[in-house]
Amino acid sequence: MSDADDLVLGLFPLGIVVLPGEVVPLHIFEERYKKLIGERLEEGEFGVVLAGEESVRECGTTARVAQLIERLDDGRMNVLVQGERRFRILEIHAPGDPVTEYLKAKVELYGDAAPEASHETHAAVLREFVRMLTAMDVKDPREPVGEGPLSFRLAAAVDFGVELKQGLLESRSEEQRLGMLHTMITSLLPRIELHKEREAAIRGNGKGY
Repeated sequence: MSDADDLVLGLFPLGIVVLPGEVVPLHIFEERYKKLIGERLEEGEFGVVLAGEESVRECGTTARVAQLIERLDDGRMNVLVQGERRFRILEIHAPGDPVTEYLKAKVELYGDAAPEASHETHAAVLREFVRMLTAMDVKDPREPVGEGPLSFRLAAAVDFGVELKQGLLESRSEEQRLGMLHTMITSLLPRIELHKEREAAIRGNGKGY
């Protein structure tokens, strides 16, 4: 199916944002979502969208079931799903029975509209990211492996919060996304490093090293 074709997806509203390429575990327990995931265990996409207080966000990510980890006797499932393509909702189709039936939506797929990020931006963000991991005592801090834009790989590796991830998902510019991450990381770094210094002082009985 080409990006120009109409695409109707079953929607799975969640309290998280799944980025393209990101793999997340889900516990499926509601009847409507047991049905949705059950229909797509073998093949097919569904849409993951961030749930708001009264509605869902306009932009989301298509996902596939990467692995069925466990199916319980009552139909509940533990699965791994992987984000794939970004979409924008054009029209929502409400179910007749919201308890047993899931939302569906007509969507359009989208990608980046701007050129790739500059080498300078890429290097600056990655340098601060590695510095942050080092301050967090992550063993072997380095660029997350995988395919796709660096911004998505960084945001999938560290929890920066759903609002930032949603902003990254909606942005159609890698330069802009890396700028958003750079701002977030540089704002967090002083607090992370101060916390590390205080922990070191406590271990040294208040005298440091």
